[in-house]
Amino acid sequence: MVRPGRFFFIVGPSGAGKDTLIDGARLALASRDDIVFATRTITRQSGAPGESHVGVSEAEFDVLEAAQRFLITWRAHGLRYGLPIELKQAVDAGRHVIANGSRAMIAELASRVPELVVIEVTAPVSVLAARIAARGREGEAQIAARLARGLIPVPDGVRALKVMNDASASMGAQRFADVLQAVIDEAPDASLNAGWDDYLAKLGGATLDERAYTRLMDGIAGSRFSDDESRTMLRTLIGTLEDSEVAALARVRMRRMARIDWGEPIVVDKHSMGGVPGSRITLIVVPIVAAFGLLMPKTSSRAITSASGTADAMEALARVDLDATELNAVTREARGCIAWNGRLNHSAVDDVTNAMVRPLQLDTRRWSVASILSKKYSAGATHVVVDLPYGPQTKLANEDEARELGELFERVGAELGMTVKAFATDGSAPVGRGIGPALELRDALAVLDNRADAPADMRDKALRFAAQILAWSPHIGTPHQGRIEAERLLASGAAKQAFERIVDAQGRQPAAQPAALTHTVTAPRAGVVAHIDGWAVSGIARDAGAPACKGAGVDLLCVRGQLVAAGEPVLRIHAAHAEALAAALRALDAQAPVVLAETAGRIDETVISIRY
Repeated sequence: MVRPGRFFFIVGPSGAGKDTLIDGARLALASRDDIVFATRTITRQSGAPGESHVGVSEAEFDVLEAAQRFLITWRAHGLRYGLPIELKQAVDAGRHVIANGSRAMIAELASRVPELVVIEVTAPVSVLAARIAARGREGEAQIAARLARGLIPVPDGVRALKVMNDASASMGAQRFADVLQAVIDEAPDASLNAGWDDYLAKLGGATLDERAYTRLMDGIAGSRFSDDESRTMLRTLIGTLEDSEVAALARVRMRRMARIDWGEPIVVDKHSMGGVPGSRITLIVVPIVAAFGLLMPKTSSRAITSASGTADAMEALARVDLDATELNAVTREARGCIAWNGRLNHSAVDDVTNAMVRPLQLDTRRWSVASILSKKYSAGATHVVVDLPYGPQTKLANEDEARELGELFERVGAELGMTVKAFATDGSAPVGRGIGPALELRDALAVLDNRADAPADMRDKALRFAAQILAWSPHIGTPHQGRIEAERLLASGAAKQAFERIVDAQGRQPAAQPAALTHTVTAPRAGVVAHIDGWAVSGIARDAGAPACKGAGVDLLCVRGQLVAAGEPVLRIHAAHAEALAAALRALDAQAPVVLAETAGRIDETVISIRY
């Protein structure tokens, strides 16, 4: 038995643009042979301006109506309208009908077709008024009166969806076509799953509220939808997330995780959007802050695609897989921690969505704001500093993008009751010298030990973020004073002592050493280091065995702008074993991790890649 098709009845106020969207959908869905676009019979001349229709006289309309040639008829604006009876036959044969109609006829049509779906095309009042005025048929008073008319509600039991037509005609048509196609192709009884119609509303251009995101996240995390449905839904939600929705989504996520109450007025945290190899400043910032006395329960991730994460680097010296009870005890004892977040701040939504989103390679930056801040909130943070690196190989292409996202972090944080300060930072080159857990830990310890050969860029960046955090203390007040205090705590050794207390509290382990199997890469000729490709270096480090082998990785023996002589070392690979070293060398041969130029001023003209 053929399942009847759906009858889509398109309604909307004057100026909503129903005809435009229907025409656009007709083109967008032209390849589908299971869709019928209805042609109305109207008592006006054929070929008159407006929609394509069958024009008849009043007498001819009477004859057709008496012969029961119409599925429904109605009067509007001095004209009579009819939808042909053949549309019912098309629906019964399993085809789907799209028809422009009158809201007043919804109840009658619902009694005559097996499955009616009402789609209301709408737009803000100001947009409607402007479109009606552009027709030149009515004055301001008539337009105001038209828009002030109350709309007849959709009868109970009739499925109703909306499409917002407030942008370009092409955007409105795309939204309309997307909604039609999603409903036509939806699984049986899909609308009974809480969240599905919210997804359709988002397809139609709606701004979703907290209740809608609650239904959506519950549905996705609870596996109420198929994996394909969930992926499609996430693609739409992530790609069209608005500022207000980021905050709504964050609040939904917050409610799914219990919040830690530290019993202190200021609890600080830090997050980086990542993308800069070697930037392991958390191992310096947390001890500085803990030495000052502010509470900083820092949880971090392991590497996913890079050669090391903060948790990987810390694990080269201390245990990081703390549970909630252990984290609480460590933080209270040492005033801070640097732990892995895999056993903490657990979110079933993340488990499901991350597994689906990562393969889609979507731009998840705005989506991440909700995820990151909800986790910071659940960890008990009251004040959060955010590092937003920008550059050609980071998640943020330029400084403007970073600043824009930073403003969103700060606004959403304020809505959640937290103080958030975001910094756009230059991510065009690695920070520090080592890429790999033990090598990055070595660099951080060099800074904490105030060694003369400590990476200056790592030290400066760590002090910048520590300064902002300390500025939140009423005893400090400004980033300038925070910088002075951070430098004092570092120079005096207080920060290093705080780090050792954190390591002991978490569980000290034998320090991982850089792997002894090495290969040094030298400059093939003299030149200026024009560029260091951080991700190429990171990829070589991974091939060498990082982060699984804590001692594997790459040492950068040069910095951007440095003049190097022919034969001077520029990279040193530390490999887990011979096979890993061979893989790292193959990766080196396929890429240009360091680029030399003949002179600093003519980089683009005489580039020489180091390749082996």
